[in-house]
Amino acid sequence: MWKVLTTIFMGFMCATNIFAQPVITPKNLALGGGGTTYITDFNANFYNPANLLINDRTKTVDIGFLSGVSTFNGVLNFENPEAQKDNYLKYFNKFSVGEYNLNQADRELIVDTHYKRERLNSIHQSRFEVNTFGVSWIRNNRAYSIAARTRVGSTFEAGRNWYTDQLVIENNVSMSNQDLVHRYQVLHEFSIGYSESAKLINGLSSRLDNFLIGIAPKFILAGPYLNTEWRNQYTRENEASEINRTQVFNYQSAGNLTAATEAYLSGTDASEATNQSLESFQDELTNIHGFGVGVDVGFTYLLTFGSDLSTLNSNMDRTKRSIRLSLSINDIGFVRYNDQTLFLEEATSSSQTQNFPTVSDEYFAGAPGQFINFTEQYGDGNPLTDSSNTFKNGSFTTLLPSSFNGGVLIELNRIKLMGDLSIGISNNAFNSARLVTSLGAELRPLNFLPLRGGLQFAPGLPGSFNVGTAIETRFWDLSLGLSVSARSFTSATNMSGAGVAVLQFHL
Repeated sequence: MWKVLTTIFMGFMCATNIFAQPVITPKNLALGGGGTTYITDFNANFYNPANLLINDRTKTVDIGFLSGVSTFNGVLNFENPEAQKDNYLKYFNKFSVGEYNLNQADRELIVDTHYKRERLNSIHQSRFEVNTFGVSWIRNNRAYSIAARTRVGSTFEAGRNWYTDQLVIENNVSMSNQDLVHRYQVLHEFSIGYSESAKLINGLSSRLDNFLIGIAPKFILAGPYLNTEWRNQYTRENEASEINRTQVFNYQSAGNLTAATEAYLSGTDASEATNQSLESFQDELTNIHGFGVGVDVGFTYLLTFGSDLSTLNSNMDRTKRSIRLSLSINDIGFVRYNDQTLFLEEATSSSQTQNFPTVSDEYFAGAPGQFINFTEQYGDGNPLTDSSNTFKNGSFTTLLPSSFNGGVLIELNRIKLMGDLSIGISNNAFNSARLVTSLGAELRPLNFLPLRGGLQFAPGLPGSFNVGTAIETRFWDLSLGLSVSARSFTSATNMSGAGVAVLQFHL
């Protein structure tokens, strides 16, 4: 079953930078990635469950299957869609020798694309998400929902001097950076949502209004996990002969990523350890190595205009003219890993060396298993095999990728305008602790044909502009979303992120 699902959805993939978004659907991908105010079906469980009570179409029950989206912000990108799809697969399939080779022209392109203005690091994220099933319904001015999804996040950070030997000079200090960070996580979630009107707060305006609150607790089965951070920096002051090197290393893993690392630590060649220990991407999705619990909460203030009476009976009337203000807090909770675990508490070291490090002959893409291969081949020393680092087996707990989200939406009959702000509370496989701004608009030239477009911005990351459409009949929908990403600080563009909601029914 998983092989069928992933084969369907991985054919639509390209590249973008959707950071700090609690859920990605074809609809909000097309709108720039936001959705705090916009998403009102069962997908709201994972973004803002308060919106479950908003009836933006005539229905009392929503049922959906197989909504999938995948995105990535590539180190190298291609304008040809077929080449870009093949490029995408390298970020999710297990590491294979020879797939990531670089020539000098590639290195220069990477530096020019991702390390302009003498940036020392570049952050990249890949994400795959499938909402397998969902149902929501409204009864007696209360809303309920059930939803299940699988999401895969891979975020990595690489220092500029893996690709160039040019130093960055600040205040007479020459700096070389070979940081290497990789965070990877697979989560299977089952969520139950509830929303109701806070009647004691309603009536703040002279117009018809409704203050909605929602909560969606969830149970989580956790798949493969990796959180490894190697901060590796070199500095030389005032052309001194000695170069100071500072290292900080952390490591946590669960599943076959642990098996590969342990095989490598036992003396097996890195490529062989990866090949023997890791399964295909589709098969790895079915491996469970931990469990967790979490909750998503949200608040929405809905203020209607003119003859819109939807707040009086949310079971029957759909919203047509309104303004919505929303706030949500997502992924409050934890995951406990207890199967095939390995961890190393923070190790720090300082030393002096005569030379700055050399560049690598490959680019780092965050493929499962690539970290041990990359550090073995190109690292100036290897923190994994440093005799002073002691690895341990045993259960460990991590927090869910929590984020704060706020948004506003203005709806005037066939037009919707919206803006969202999102920020993760930490850097993890799904979020960046950077403020992400999403702007979107939906226009309906015909009632059944919404046209969607949006923009997304984040400091130091490529911007993207997104488009999408759907066929929305009385009883079923089919939605599509596409994204085009502008490479960092350049005018070059490439196709990016794609998603499809196979079928959604309204009763």
